[in-house]
Amino acid sequence: MEKSYLELYLEYKDSLASLTTDNVFYDAMENCIDTGDNRYSLFNRYFEKKIDLRWVEEIEACIIPLDNIMRVPRKFIVQEEEIVPIERARKITNESIRHLAQHTNMIAKVEGDDVTPNQILNVFREESYEVYENRFVYTLMQNLIRFIDVRYNVLFNVSDDDNMASLKMESDFTRGREKVTYKLEVAAQSGSGELDDTATGLEGENASAFQRIERIKKIINEYAHSAFMKELQNCVPVRPPIMRTNAIQKNPNFRACLKLWQFIQSYTDLGYEITVKESNDMVSDEYRNQLNQMMALNYMMLKANTLSEDAVGKQKRRKLKPKLLKRLAEELVLDYDMEDVEIQRVFVEEVKRVSKKKMEGEKKIQEAIQRALDSENARKKAIEDKIKAKIAHEKEMERRRIAREKERERLAKQKEKERIAREKAREKARKEKELALAKEKARKERERARLAREREKERLRIEKEKEKARLLKEKERAEKLRAQEEARIAREKQREEERKAREEAKKLALIEKEKAAKAKAKEKERAAKALALEKAKAKERAAKLREKERIAKEKAAQAEKERLAREKAKEKEKAAKALAAEKAKAKAEAEKAKEKERLAKAKAIEEEKERLAKEKAKEKAAKEKAELAEKERIAKEKAKEKERLAREKAAEKAKADKEKAKLKEKERIAKMRAAQAEKDRIAKEKAKEKERLARERIKEQERIAKEKAREKERLAREKAKAKAKEQERLARERAKAKEQALKEKKAQKNAE
Repeated sequence: MEKSYLELYLEYKDSLASLTTDNVFYDAMENCIDTGDNRYSLFNRYFEKKIDLRWVEEIEACIIPLDNIMRVPRKFIVQEEEIVPIERARKITNESIRHLAQHTNMIAKVEGDDVTPNQILNVFREESYEVYENRFVYTLMQNLIRFIDVRYNVLFNVSDDDNMASLKMESDFTRGREKVTYKLEVAAQSGSGELDDTATGLEGENASAFQRIERIKKIINEYAHSAFMKELQNCVPVRPPIMRTNAIQKNPNFRACLKLWQFIQSYTDLGYEITVKESNDMVSDEYRNQLNQMMALNYMMLKANTLSEDAVGKQKRRKLKPKLLKRLAEELVLDYDMEDVEIQRVFVEEVKRVSKKKMEGEKKIQEAIQRALDSENARKKAIEDKIKAKIAHEKEMERRRIAREKERERLAKQKEKERIAREKAREKARKEKELALAKEKARKERERARLAREREKERLRIEKEKEKARLLKEKERAEKLRAQEEARIAREKQREEERKAREEAKKLALIEKEKAAKAKAKEKERAAKALALEKAKAKERAAKLREKERIAKEKAAQAEKERLAREKAKEKEKAAKALAAEKAKAKAEAEKAKEKERLAKAKAIEEEKERLAKEKAKEKAAKEKAELAEKERIAKEKAKEKERLAREKAAEKAKADKEKAKLKEKERIAKMRAAQAEKDRIAKEKAKEKERLARERIKEQERIAKEKAREKERLAREKAKAKAKEQERLARERAKAKEQALKEKKAQKNAE
């Protein structure tokens, strides 16, 4: 529209003032209206939405630290080693040559100084962003997006109750011989989010708040599609409690992110509140004068459009025959033949007939009034019965909902207990398996120690024989061969240990991956529960607001009905004062008693609702406390498990270092003995000793090779069995998780 309502109203007001000023007709009408019975009523109700800016300010304070982290993320070098065929090797490094020197079985042929391997170690190095601090920021961004979306959708997409403004006016006055009755009622109802033609947007603090929310949502969405987030989209999210690493504690950007994490974890409100404002104002003198002028204008319009007798058109005509009262006094007086008694009898009979007719009319009027009262009482009783039935139905639905919630909580607790029992059983089986592996490892160590002692005895015996024979040359060659053999065995042992270390690392990585997957599932479940709780809170608040509005409407309707009943009682009182007064008084007392009873019932319903809300809050607090205690217990168990694994790793590392030191000492001793044996060699004894040693070593090597082959086959079978069992367990857990998700969705749909 080109002009607003206010401009049009001001123009109308000016034109009406110019017409009515010093106008005889309007002055006369104003005097008539002022002397009459006038009633005015002006009612306004509107809703005000107030936004809590704490969460907006916290997020805005963390935008710059997030930007700094994403622009310059932390990274480290990941090194992966892989043995590949020589034709697939990309780059030959020092590590490749060192590995080939330690694993001569990969050499295909040697021609002079040229060595041709068939396989070689290939080392791959690449940058990675999957450090703990970056994964923490990635998880924070995911939580922050969900946190903002929930509040943004509620603030911008959910409409509130309606605003309302109403004006009522009633007037009874006389103008000359005319009795004029005037009634006016105007009501406007609109949504709180709707705007009139003069508005261009939200105003005041809410406008600024909405703009800030739009801004932070836009910024966070841009961060969510940044290269940093794309690089980490396949990483394992972190789970609380957050580890206080040096970077998180000392870097101000990470400290700000940790503060924001703690805030959104503790902030459970919806982010805004609605204030209802109602006013039943008195009509001002200026407003009353304008209404009186409008009444005069409407009266003038009525008189101008009233048809005259000469008007052309289709009209309904009806003849009325007036009944004249016959005056018989003169005739009776002039008739001298009629006695006084006869005249008296005629008049008495006439009076009795008229009185009887009047009584019959009054009786009919009273019967009509009684029928109207009976119908009104029946209608009120039907309305009260409907309200009672509705309240009873709502109570029954609330009771059923509470029962369903209790059943869901009971099932959730039972499932949680079963899950904990399964985890304990799995932990017990894992510990038993680790114990069995430790025992097997100890047995192997004892076997290796026994073989080492036997070899040491054999070596001492050989040395004694060599010292006796003083065959230096043969002894040197024998020692060289023995040293080479021991070095080869040591290299094989080292390879075996490296292989076991890699297998252990793979097992630990698999365990970490499983834990991360479980943590992710728990995080999703916690977010779903939080979202469901927020939805339930929003629905409950909306239901309370609707209930309050319904009660207010019922009160207004009841008040309007009482006013109409009082007006009807006044009109009836004019017709039959005494009888109508008594009935009106009885009716008013009955209505007051009913109103008191209805208010008492409404108060009881409100108290019942408050009690249910308090019980729900207590149950929720107890549930959150139990969940927090369970999380702390799980975190402590995980910390203990990590400490135990770290101790085991440290012990294994120390053991490996000791074994390496022993090997180095043996190599040094072997070199010294080889140098000493260069001086004492005897050809014959050396040949015999060499043949004997060769035969024994061949036998020993064959025996060791058979044991290794048997051990490898056994480990392969155990690994295959463990892998198959793990796959079956994962498949069962995935199937159970899917069934649980489907059940929760069905339960949520049923609850909605």
